[in-house]
Amino acid sequence: MTRRRRLEPRTWRHVTLDLARLLVMLVVTVLLQTTVAPHIRVLGASADVALVAVVCVGLLRGSEAGAVFGFLAGAGISFAVFGPLGLSSLVLVVVGYVAGRYAEAADTSSGFAPIIVVLGGTALGEVLYSVVQFLLDHQVPFDFFLTRVLLPVTVLNTLLAAPGYLLARLWLREGVADGPQPA
Repeated sequence: MTRRRRLEPRTWRHVTLDLARLLVMLVVTVLLQTTVAPHIRVLGASADVALVAVVCVGLLRGSEAGAVFGFLAGAGISFAVFGPLGLSSLVLVVVGYVAGRYAEAADTSSGFAPIIVVLGGTALGEVLYSVVQFLLDHQVPFDFFLTRVLLPVTVLNTLLAAPGYLLARLWLREGVADGPQPA
């Protein structure tokens, strides 16, 4: 779909509407991640709604949009929870870029593509986050990380992948005609 979308002539109206939709999605993502997600826990871990949204944007809009959306989502979350600036942005930039590159290089028409990319993106994001934490001298035992962080978050995010991708695809109007198509 992204290749077809790039061949169509885009007007300023289309670009503005697309940016507005992405901005609204960004605000909703930050609000969900900071207000709702911390209260939904399974085995002590919360779902990472922001990571799922970043993967969806990367899959639907490409690597650059995924990376920018990841940076802005990470910065918004850091500002909202008064966390360390840059850590979640770094992780989400990498995940958004990798998801976008996957969408540009592979066939994402399968219904399993978002699930697989969210699963891999969650694993990549959590490992990258823990490596940076280790470099900052915040060490966590490996068995605790594996059983209490990586596995529960991966399961929760994977369960959110399909509905999240469907909502993102509908919201961003991917595959929806904006008007009458020429014959």
